[in-house]
Amino acid sequence: MVSKTEELNKYLKMLMKRRYLFIVVSLVVMSVIAWGSFFLPKKYEASSTVFIEKSVIKDLVKGITFTPSVEDKVRILRYAMLSRTFVTNVLKSLDVDTKVKNEKEMEALVEDFQKRTQISIKGNDLFIVSIRDKDPKLATDYVNTLVRKYVEENVSSKRQDSFGADRFISEQLKTFKDKLDESENKIVAFRQKRGVSVGIDEALLVNDIRQYQGELDSIRIKRNELTATRDALRRQLKTIKPTTVALSSRENSSEVEMLERRLKQLSANYTDNYPEVIRLKSIIASLKKRPESGHQAETGGKEEFSTANPVYQNLEQQLYQVEAELEAVNAKQRQLHATIGGKEHELRNVPADQKTLTDLIKERDANRQLYEQLLTRQGQAQLTKEMEVEDKATTFRVVDPAIVPMKPVSPDRVKMIIMGIIMGFVAGAASVFVMEMFDSSVKDVTSLKKLGYEVLAVIPTIFNQEEASKVAKKDRKIYLVAGCYFALICLMLTHELLELTLIEKVLTKLGLDQFIIS
Repeated sequence: MVSKTEELNKYLKMLMKRRYLFIVVSLVVMSVIAWGSFFLPKKYEASSTVFIEKSVIKDLVKGITFTPSVEDKVRILRYAMLSRTFVTNVLKSLDVDTKVKNEKEMEALVEDFQKRTQISIKGNDLFIVSIRDKDPKLATDYVNTLVRKYVEENVSSKRQDSFGADRFISEQLKTFKDKLDESENKIVAFRQKRGVSVGIDEALLVNDIRQYQGELDSIRIKRNELTATRDALRRQLKTIKPTTVALSSRENSSEVEMLERRLKQLSANYTDNYPEVIRLKSIIASLKKRPESGHQAETGGKEEFSTANPVYQNLEQQLYQVEAELEAVNAKQRQLHATIGGKEHELRNVPADQKTLTDLIKERDANRQLYEQLLTRQGQAQLTKEMEVEDKATTFRVVDPAIVPMKPVSPDRVKMIIMGIIMGFVAGAASVFVMEMFDSSVKDVTSLKKLGYEVLAVIPTIFNQEEASKVAKKDRKIYLVAGCYFALICLMLTHELLELTLIEKVLTKLGLDQFIIS
C-alpha cells in the first residue's frame, strides 16, 4: 500500500518534471485575469434610501378613514416604480432619450434601465433604490429623479383620489336622497289611496294556517281515541244486563245498617260517582222500598227483588261522558275547518295592492340603506381628504439621497487578482496532471513488468556534470523571471488594496484605454 508521503513525492516529481509547463500555464492564467480586470468597464452604483413614515394620527382615525396601508404600498411599489411609462418619463426628464435614434432603441434603453434598477425592501417601512452604470452622474441623477417623481406622484395621486372620492360620494348622496324621498312619497300616496286593506301579511296568514292544521291533526287523533273508547263502552254495555236480582230476608235491618256503615266509609274517600257507592245506594234504596206483602221463597224464608245494575250504570255514565266529549271535539274540528277555509280564502284573495306595497317598501328600504352607507362614507371621505391635504397620512421620506459615487463597485480588481492567482496555480497543476495522464511512456521497472515484459537489467542514469549545470542555470533564469512576474502581479494586488491609480494612468498614456470593453 502506497503511503501518503510516497503519493506526495510522486506528485512533486510530476510537477518538477513538467515544471516549465506548470510555470507557463499558471502565469498565463494569472495574467489574463489580473490584467483583464483593468480592461473591464467600470460601473458605479448610486442608491437612495426612502423611509415610509406612518403618522400617529392615522392610528387614531383607524377605521374612520380610508387610507392605503403600508403593506399595500410596499406590495405595489416595485411594479409602479419600474413600470415602462414611469421609467420612460424619468429618462426623458434627464434628456437621455436624445441619445437614441428611433423608437426601437428607446424601448431597448428603457428595458435596460428596468433590468438594472434594483429595489430592495427591508421590512414594511424602508426601501432602497439603486442602479449600476458606467456614468456615475447619470446613475445618481436617475435614482434621485426616480425616487422624487415616485414620491410626488404618490402624494398627488392620493390627493386626487381623495378629492375625487369626496366629489363622487357627494353626487351619489344627492341622487339617492332624491330616490329615497320619491320612494317615501309613493308609499304615503299608495296607503292614502288603498287604505288599511293592504296591511294583510301573507306570511302571518300562512303561519296561522300551519298552526290551525297542527291543531286539526291533534284533534283528529283525539277524535279517533274517543271513538275507539265509545265503541269499546258500547260493546261492554251489550254484554251486561241493566238490572240485577237482590236477595233479602225479613230480618234485614242489620244488613241495611251494615250497608249504610259501608257506604259512609266509601263516601269519606270517594265521590258519589264511584261504582261501589252507586251500587250500595241502589241496594239500600231497594231494601227500604221493598213491598210489605212479598213472596217468600220456600227455602230460607228469603225474598227476591230486582234492582239497577251499578256496573251497567257506571259504563252507561262513562259512555255519556265520552259521547259528550266526542261531540265537543267534532264541534271544534268543524270550527277549525271553517277557520282554515277562511284563512285560505283570505290568502287566495290577498289584493294585488299588497304586492305593490311590498315592492315599494323594498325599494324604499334599499334606497335608505344605500343613502345611510353613503352618508357614513361621505364623512370618512372628507376626513381622508383633510388628512391627505395636511399630509397626515403615510408619507415617503428620503432619508439618504443618492450621491455621485467616487469609487466603482465593478470590477472588484482585488477579488479578481486573488482569484487569478488561485486559479493560475490550479490550472498549472491541472495541466501537468493532464499531460501526465496522456503520457504513455514507461517510467519505471514496475510499469514495464505490468506490461508482461521480463526485465533483464536496469541501466542507471549517467550523470553529466556539464549538462546538469546548464539545466540548473536555465532553471534559475526561468525561476527568476517567473518570480519577478509573480511579484509584479502581487504588486498589482497591493496597488488595488491601496486604491492607487498608477496602472490606469500608465495604460492611458500608452493608449491602451481604448481597448476597455464598453
